[in-house]
Amino acid sequence: MKMQKLLRVAGFLGALAVMSQTACAKDTLKVGMDPLYAPFSFQTPDGDLTGFDYEISNALCNAIDVKCEIKAIPYEGSVSALQSGQIDTLINTYPMTKERLEQYTMVGPYIRPTARLLVTADSAIDGTEATLKGKVLGIEKSTSANGNRWIYENYGKYMTVQEYDQINDAVLDLKAGRVDAIFGDENQMNFAYVKGHESEFKLAGQSKFIPEYFGEGQGFVLRKGDEKWAKQLRTALDLIVKNGKYEEISKKYFGRNILNN
Repeated sequence: MKMQKLLRVAGFLGALAVMSQTACAKDTLKVGMDPLYAPFSFQTPDGDLTGFDYEISNALCNAIDVKCEIKAIPYEGSVSALQSGQIDTLINTYPMTKERLEQYTMVGPYIRPTARLLVTADSAIDGTEATLKGKVLGIEKSTSANGNRWIYENYGKYMTVQEYDQINDAVLDLKAGRVDAIFGDENQMNFAYVKGHESEFKLAGQSKFIPEYFGEGQGFVLRKGDEKWAKQLRTALDLIVKNGKYEEISKKYFGRNILNN
């Protein structure tokens, strides 16, 4: 009899322990981002991942009380990592284009980006057709078939357009004189190539927000139909915008709020 009571007590305590562990367990959001895309995602000299997207991801997870598992995934392997379930979302400045919205579930925008020209510091290019005509323009390959259509329909009328797998490769060719200008994300280029390198590079022409190029902005990419994480990320984004955390992180990297350009 005494033994039965002890067993019942032990069983009760065991059930309480399991319930406690279950209550304390947190969901884990697995986030992927390119480690070579400063200032959005890059590695410190010690190899630690950091950047705007890294800090935004952690802020999102904190806002909805889930664990963040952030993985450095090279750009060329990002989509396969998402589709295979290695990660739950890509948080890395993906434009919310019509084509991408048909293929994936997306949340956002969390950035409303502008595009601009990057040229060498001594370049006479000022963004006008007269200074660009006959020149070579470097761009990063788009992940969508029509992502760079606006560029070809506009600059492509009077320039040769050269595509690169990585913006870093385009910059190397700009330095070497193999391209005359690069057209890309103003936030990224200003931070990575102009800031602190004013003797080498400058931005030229006017800032452009181009819906045909960026869609309605840049958002988080999830597998099609993943409403569980989509719902939580919408809630988290609203929270960090309202409580000022988004603006704090944005000003740290860009000096302004890049959601409200």
